[in-house]
Amino acid sequence: MSDLTTRLAPEQLRSVYLRLVADESVPEQARPQFGYLRRLATDLMVGLALDGPESVRVLDDRDVAGLGWGELSAPGRANLLAEPVDYHAVDQPGGAVLHLLGHPESVFAASKLLVFEEAVRAAGGPAIPEEGVLLVVPNRHNLLFYPLADGHVAEAVNALAQFGQGAYEDGPGRLSPRVFWWRAGELTSITHFDPATRTASIVPPEELMAIMRRLVGAA
Repeated sequence: MSDLTTRLAPEQLRSVYLRLVADESVPEQARPQFGYLRRLATDLMVGLALDGPESVRVLDDRDVAGLGWGELSAPGRANLLAEPVDYHAVDQPGGAVLHLLGHPESVFAASKLLVFEEAVRAAGGPAIPEEGVLLVVPNRHNLLFYPLADGHVAEAVNALAQFGQGAYEDGPGRLSPRVFWWRAGELTSITHFDPATRTASIVPPEELMAIMRRLVGAA
């Protein structure tokens, strides 16, 4: 049994982080122990992790019950925002520009999605348009996104899907191969998996399709 609730010292709050948690990383038999995890989108949940000297572990219900979600998530958010990551603009052959927040040694780089706008601004990334961004978080080390601000959206979607699938398969720390639409803190999967054919396709909701058509038409 975890004894975090009785032994957590104030200085340990410096080691608590908000973290993306993949559905597949929580075995079915262990699900009752992680009831506090919050659904973010298809494949993805939000949890809390303790960055220990030898390992990082996702906290369970007994851990969180000691201080509660509110007391732990506030320092967890601050610590996540302060986690150093690299920023790169990635030019595509057809003119699309993708943007990468990542770090090969950070297990919290992709979790920057949970503080997305602030993290992008702190890293010196692009302005986030009102329409939002398309993004992938294939593993714990990478968050790749494309602002919905120009007519290169078709190329960007294809590049995101390819990167997402490849980086997810390569790992380590797999999260999701899906392409997501992020807008104003809301995350929606636009990838559809057909279990019969085992193929994936991009199926944007109608509101996003209208945005994409407008951007292409304006270009």
